[in-house]
Amino acid sequence: MVADGGVRGEGGPLSTDRLVSRFGAGVLAWVDELPARVERVCRRWGLTVVRPLGGNTSHTLYCHRRGGVPVVLKLVPERELVAEELAALTAWAGSPVVVRVVEADLAEGALLLEGLVPGTAARGVSGERVVELLAGLHRPAPEGFRPLAERVDLMFALLRRRRPGYYDRAHAAALALAEDPVPSVLLHGDLHAENVLDAGPRGLVVIDPRSCVGDAAFDAVDFAFDGGDPRARVGELAGAVDPERVLAWCRVLSVFSPAWQRVIHPGER
Repeated sequence: MVADGGVRGEGGPLSTDRLVSRFGAGVLAWVDELPARVERVCRRWGLTVVRPLGGNTSHTLYCHRRGGVPVVLKLVPERELVAEELAALTAWAGSPVVVRVVEADLAEGALLLEGLVPGTAARGVSGERVVELLAGLHRPAPEGFRPLAERVDLMFALLRRRRPGYYDRAHAAALALAEDPVPSVLLHGDLHAENVLDAGPRGLVVIDPRSCVGDAAFDAVDFAFDGGDPRARVGELAGAVDPERVLAWCRVLSVFSPAWQRVIHPGER
């Protein structure tokens, strides 16, 4: 989702401003120690750094492993976030639509992930391909993952910090949706175009989950807005999610994007 999604696949240097915005000024000590951490992990796992990749909540590097195998090294300031991502990727192990874990070191806050080729962000994806992606991603909710309501609270907290304003009504409506008695699935939690990569013949593959459990329609919001009015788009997603619930999520989450608000509330200023 738009609140704190990482961008990996477009390239770019580490943004300390984004890290401070997400984790606070204390993260700067972690940034200072990064070169030594990268050297340690690369030596242990036999990696050669090729180039940096982008990221809002992590430092990611495109690397080659022994024999030139492409991999992505991801380093995160908070070990809890690494543990949560590892748990989600482990729960999805075997799914062709989710990036695979090669190595993990929670003490270092490090994940080594498979390198996807070409690994570019998948934009303008057809409704049919989104349905296939969601079907491969969503499975009955396992134990041990936070509920969607907690994810909603975090998103609105970050929104208020980054763009102060009155969001109480939308926040309350989102919580009500999150707590509706609908089937609960394991959600990606931050499923937008930059977190869905083109893996060539393998198809679309998701990265950077902010996993939680809840309403499947939540993961479809960004794709509903892709290409314009979600009211015309949601019908294409009916094979994987309830179109009316997707629209309901689109309304309450439109506050995260001025462009979305213009679509949902035309004529308002």
